[in-house]
Parts: sequence; structure tokens; C-alpha cells
Amino acid sequence: MNFKILIIPVFLIGVLFAGQIGDSFGHGLGSETMPPVMIGETEATLEVNSSTIYTDVDGEEKGIRQISIDFFETFTYVESNEVKPIDNVTFQVDLIKSGNVIISETFQRDDGILVMNLTPSDNEQVQVMERETFASFFGLASEQYNFEGKIFENGGLYEFEISVLTINSYDNVLTDPVGYDLGISIEETTRYEINDVNFGKQELGIVTFFDQITDFSYNTNTKEITFSFPFEWDQRTIDQTTVIHEEVLVPKTFGDLLVAKYVATLNELDLPESMINIDDFSSDDRLVHIVVSQKELQEIFSANQFNDDTITVKVKPENDLPLSGVTENGQFKINLWWNEELKSGQNSTLYFDVLDTFLKDKPIAISYNLGIFHDGKEIARTNGMSSESKGQSNSFEFFIPSDVSGIINVKFQKLDDSKVANLEIPLIVDRKNVTTTDYKIPEWVKNNAGWWADGQIPDSAFIDGIEFLIKEEIIVVPLSEVQSENGSTVPEWIKTNAGWWADGQIDDKTFATGIEFLIKIGLIVV
Repeated sequence: MNFKILIIPVFLIGVLFAGQIGDSFGHGLGSETMPPVMIGETEATLEVNSSTIYTDVDGEEKGIRQISIDFFETFTYVESNEVKPIDNVTFQVDLIKSGNVIISETFQRDDGILVMNLTPSDNEQVQVMERETFASFFGLASEQYNFEGKIFENGGLYEFEISVLTINSYDNVLTDPVGYDLGISIEETTRYEINDVNFGKQELGIVTFFDQITDFSYNTNTKEITFSFPFEWDQRTIDQTTVIHEEVLVPKTFGDLLVAKYVATLNELDLPESMINIDDFSSDDRLVHIVVSQKELQEIFSANQFNDDTITVKVKPENDLPLSGVTENGQFKINLWWNEELKSGQNSTLYFDVLDTFLKDKPIAISYNLGIFHDGKEIARTNGMSSESKGQSNSFEFFIPSDVSGIINVKFQKLDDSKVANLEIPLIVDRKNVTTTDYKIPEWVKNNAGWWADGQIPDSAFIDGIEFLIKEEIIVVPLSEVQSENGSTVPEWIKTNAGWWADGQIDDKTFATGIEFLIKIGLIVV
């Protein structure tokens, strides 16, 4: 059995309430230290930390969410950077997920430190596990409290309501218990498979550091990625939210999205370039960070009024070219482009710049080897010394054999004679164009969608009606490949889309995308 501990970024929000003490909010990064509060003559501070312990059980990696709550005296042993724990603390903890209380327990801790392990399992109901049994199996301390349930498979927002009932002695029951509200959002990664006409099946991903992703789509024409998650647009939420941080995962096998720049919107509002950052230092995926600070959220909130408690983010390439990437050792960045479409049986020219990431992407003169491969076979190669002039790029003219079509891989190797300065970028020869689909939906169909969105007709009536309209070709949508999924109810976001469509807030194509989804999961049979 192997173990590894990953301290994961978490978003924490906090409100402190105790007697006449005013509201105070947490900053939301990694660990949370709440403002101190006086209890008699003791100045006390609550600190919350989160981590995930990954353990290999029978070949399957299991992640245990670990929440630690530490109650200690403020400003003790400052010179040694130590704190004095408060003894005999009684905690009342309610854990709330998606509006439901899933744990409500009282804990007595002699050292003022409470550790809760949240373990994913097949159990629909949260169960308390034997401490000794759990500890010996997973290698954790026996003085930790362990819970398991299916709900812990997911990250997203976990809300904690914590009350401190006693300190120093279990008989010392506080007349005015100290209470904290904490929202802890644990990192969650969701993968979405798309089928690109040129690059085939690819897995895009979203890493959310806020709440769970509720909607995702990829537009093959515009190369736009769209995803949504819950967010309450009110001043209290803005005050509690230090940052919104989302990551888009782009496989490095998906050349069309390995561009040098992206643009993004939040609820259809353009985000500045400073909020969009590219991280190419992972071996398998490019990470596109979308980071919106509290100040920027406040500006958005103050200047706009949103009807839905949702954030929708859209990310797409600013331009198709240049493509870019960073070598394995992180030292060199390559920008790569061409002026004419790559076609088999013709000469083509690639242009590229070699930049030094340590010198703020300054062009640099270094040796390089460049090979072009198709199905593992080399079709062209060159080497040389890159240009250090901003006005003079490097170029390589080569012939594409007539039997070469589809994906070719451009491999930069041993830059500056370093064995770890390599980069591979996939390109397309004989590019296939994405076919567009006409969505023909009569105006009167919107009445049904509006009634359904308002709850005037049930899901079954809406689905039956849509099936009939598709079979009669009154509604024309492309038939997606049906997948076997355990979906028995219509997702709420589709009903929301239907209401927006009926009100004219979204177009026919967006609504039809929801119908395609229902076909895909088998709720609509055609």
C-alpha cells in the first residue's frame, strides 16, 4: 500500500459570530486563520487546514479529504513561532453539502485539535467509521475522526458551521459559544471527452477551486470552451470571496488549442489579459489559469446585475496561430506558425521563434534539432542556430509526401544541446473543415419549453414532445452518439436553458445543444 500526501489549494470563506463581535471574513487561500476572539481572559484563534491523502488500495487510487481544525491561544511563544493549544475544547460541527447537513456531531478534544477524514465510498449515507480500524488500514492517527460516503467522491463547496462549547475544562460550558461559518471549496478535476474532426478524441478538463462544474460545452467551430458553476451574486459572497480560480486542461495532443494566447469572458464580460495565464510545465496537459481577484469581482458585481446565481466562463484562442509550447526543462519557449495550409504532396514552410523563458521570452541564439514525424516515421529534419533578433524568425521548408495526411508531429530536440530541452507540437496536414448544422426549430415550440421551465408540465411530457418533434423532423438537430449513462432525470441546467430560450435570451443552437445532450445520455430516444 502506497501513500502520498498532497496539500491542495482550497477556497475558504469565513464568517465569525460571537457576542458583539462584528463579522470577519477569511481570505480563501490554502489555510485559514480566523480573527482572534476573547473568551474570558483567553484570546483564542481558530485555524482550518485542508489536504488530501492519496492511497493505493487494490490498484485503485483513493483520495481522503482531511480537514483539520485547530483552536489555540493567540500570540503565545512568538519568538519560537509556536502556539499554545487550548485544552479540553468541545466542538459542535455541522458539515453541509449542496444545502444538506451530512454530518452533525459533537467532538471533545483534549488538545484543541480536531481532524476529520472524509473518505469516498459506495455508501449513499455518510457513515462514522471505527477510529482504530480506519487508522490501521489507511495509516492515519487513531485520534482522528473518520467518515465515509459517496458524497466525498466530489470536491466543490463544503460548508462548516462550527461552535466552540467548552475550553480548558469540559465542565466550563461557555455562556456565549463562539461560532464560525466556513465555506471550504476543495479542488476538483472533471474530464470531458470531445471528438475533433482533425485530432480525434481528446479529453478537455476543468479544475475548479470554487464550486462544482454544472455545465460544459466545446464549440468545434470557434474552439470555444464554456463551463458554469454556482455563484451567489450578492455582496456577502463578494466579501467572502478572495479569488475565483479555474483551470482549463488542454491535452498537448490537441494542437489546435495549443495557441500562444487566449481570450476569456465571465458572464459575457471580457476579462483582461492579466487574468488569463498559460502554464505549459505539466507533461500531459497545458493549464490555462483563469484568476479573478476579489477587487475585480467587486467591480463586475457593482457594474452589472445578473439574474442567475451562476458564473459562466468562456475561453477560446485569440488567434489560430502561432502555436506555442515550453520545453521539458522549462527554459525555452517556441512560437510556431505557417502562412499557407499544410497539404500532402507539396512543399511547406514552418516559421518559429526560440525564446528564453528566464529572460522574459527574449529571442535567443541557441543550437536546435528539428524533426517532423508522421505515424512515428521521420519525413523531414533540419538543425541550426536560432535567431536572437526580434525581427528575424527562423524557417524550415520541407516536402510533405503525398501519402502523408492527418497528424504530423513537429519535434524540437536538444535545444542548446540539452537532453531535457525538447518540445513536440502536433499539426494537421490536409485539414478537414468542421461541417455546420442548421438548427430549425419552429417558434411555437418555445411555448412548450417555457411551460416546462416554469414547471407547468413534467419532464416526461417535455421529453415525449421533443421526441415526437425530432421524429417528425419539426426539430432538426444532429443525432449525437448515444452513451450509456446513469441519467434518469433531466439536468437542471437544460431546464434553465429552455427557460432562457423561451424568453429569447439564448439562440436556437444553444437550446439544441441541450437536446443533443439528452439524446446522448439516452433520455430522448430517436
